[in-house]
Amino acid sequence: MATGIILAGGASSRMLEDKAFLRFGERTVIEIQLEQMEGLFEEVLVIANTERVERLAEVLEGLVRVVEEPVRGKGPLGGILSGLTVSSSEKNFVLACDIPYVKHDAIAYLLERLEGYDVAVPRTPEGLEPLHAAYNKRCAAIIEGQLGEGDLKVTDFYGKVKVNYIEYDELAVFDSTGMLLTNVNSPEDVRRLGTQD
Repeated sequence: MATGIILAGGASSRMLEDKAFLRFGERTVIEIQLEQMEGLFEEVLVIANTERVERLAEVLEGLVRVVEEPVRGKGPLGGILSGLTVSSSEKNFVLACDIPYVKHDAIAYLLERLEGYDVAVPRTPEGLEPLHAAYNKRCAAIIEGQLGEGDLKVTDFYGKVKVNYIEYDELAVFDSTGMLLTNVNSPEDVRRLGTQD
């Protein structure tokens, strides 16, 4: 059993609109992500902050369970902990809500590569991609301890768990666009990617 976790708790400070509701053509990014997750998970959760829960539940009505994040104000690492806490699965795939080019087969591959590890995370020349990665639920206790020390850096707990670093070359076979791990952080990104209505 595995759970898909979409993180929609960020502040969208660089966007003119809320990233959780960003539209690519006729659909939101989250709807595109849900389509790519189809068939991979027994449950899919959207973890949202208090302000977004009701609206997301309306937009995604019937598609997925929207859950208010139990860990608040702790950035992306708090989002990961929230997802792992609410998840009913040992295997989990965590995805930020601003990554529109996610692919079904790449998700499946990362879940496979989680076997025998606590984390399976893509590594590119630019660095790690912890918000497009697979996590075992047992990471929750380690993350909670790190947050208790006031450390919010997502990858700092990696030194305390068994991590499978997946080189981007392994994922490139699933990525005909070259944008698999691209996220949208600003209005300029939206224009550059040609995704505005």
